[in-house]
Amino acid sequence: MKKRKIYVLNQRQEETCDAAGKAMRDVFSVLQEKNAIIIRGIPKKCPKWMKVLDLPYLALFLLICAGKEDVIFYSIPENHIKIKLMRMIQPMKRYRIICFINDLNAQRYGAGGSSKKADQEIRDVAAADDILAPNINTEELLRNAGVTANMVPVGIWDYRMDSQQVKQLRRAQRNALSDKRDGIHIAFAGNLNKSEFLSKIMIPEGIQMELWGKLDEQRQRELPAGCYYHGILSSEEIPFAICGMDFGLVWDGSGEDEIEGGLGEYLRYNNSHKCALYLASGIPVIVWSKSGMANFVREYQCGITIDRLSELKKNVLAADREQLRQRAGDVALRLQQGYYLKKALNEVL
Repeated sequence: MKKRKIYVLNQRQEETCDAAGKAMRDVFSVLQEKNAIIIRGIPKKCPKWMKVLDLPYLALFLLICAGKEDVIFYSIPENHIKIKLMRMIQPMKRYRIICFINDLNAQRYGAGGSSKKADQEIRDVAAADDILAPNINTEELLRNAGVTANMVPVGIWDYRMDSQQVKQLRRAQRNALSDKRDGIHIAFAGNLNKSEFLSKIMIPEGIQMELWGKLDEQRQRELPAGCYYHGILSSEEIPFAICGMDFGLVWDGSGEDEIEGGLGEYLRYNNSHKCALYLASGIPVIVWSKSGMANFVREYQCGITIDRLSELKKNVLAADREQLRQRAGDVALRLQQGYYLKKALNEVL
C-alpha cells in the first residue's frame, strides 16, 4: 500500500519583531515531524519575469508528485490563484487539501464580512477538505459564512523550545523567583506600535506594565506612568526575560478601557501569539473575555478573563496566582512540544 505523503506550500518564517516568523516556523517543525515535503515557490525578491513561473511550477509539481490519499497543506493567507489551481487539479490526482488558518486579514484589518476581500478570503478557506481553525469563535464565523468543510479548532499557537532552551528557561525561572519585588508585574510583548491603547491606559497603583517589542521613540515618550519599556528581543530570547512576570496581557486596539477598533475586535477570532509566548514561558495570562483565547484559558484555568482594562487590578488581586502559575506551567510543557497543533493535525489525518 502506498504511503501517504504530506506536501505543504511554503510560507514566510523569518524572524520579526512580533514573532510572526516564529509562529510559522513552529508549524513547519510539526509538519517536518510528519515528514512533510515543502513545495518551494519562487522567492518574493526574485524579478517579476521569474515569478511568472510560480504557478506552472506548482501545477507540474502536483501533477507529477501528488497522488491519491496524499495531503496538500496550505496556510491562509495564501495566493488565491494557487488555491484555485490546487482545487482544479484535485479531481485528477484525488489528494486531500488541508487549510491552516494563520491570519484572516480581511477581519484583522476591518474589511468586514461583506467586502470583496472578505468574500475571497472565505473562498480561499472553503477550498479545503479540512480546516484547522484557530478557535471555536473562528469556526462559528466560518460556519455563518457558509463554510461546510470539516473543521478542527487548534485552540492556541504552540511555542516550541528545544531541550537546551527549556533548561535555560528553568534556570531563568528559578532566578526570577528568588528576586523579591514589590507589586504585580504584567508583561506585554509584540509590535507595540500598533497597540494604540498603550498610550491611553491608566496603570493602577501597585501594578507595573513591562513592555518588550518594537516601539518608536515618539511612542516611548507617550507611555503613561507605570509602563516600562525594555526594547526588542528575539523570539528565542524573550521567554527568559518575561518568565519572572506575574502575568502576561493579551490585548489590542485603540480603546482606553474597552476593546475598540479593528485590531482589537480581531482578538475574537485570532489565536494571539502573545498568549502562547506567555504560557510557554510559564506565566498565566490575562485575556479579553470575548476573545478567541478566552475558552482555552477557562478550560485549562491558566489565566483570567476581563471585559475591560479597568477590571485589571480587582481581578489580579483576587486571583490565586500560585495555582494559576502551576496551571500555566502544565500548559507550557505541551506548547514547547507542539502538542496542540499535533493533536489537531492527527485528528484531520
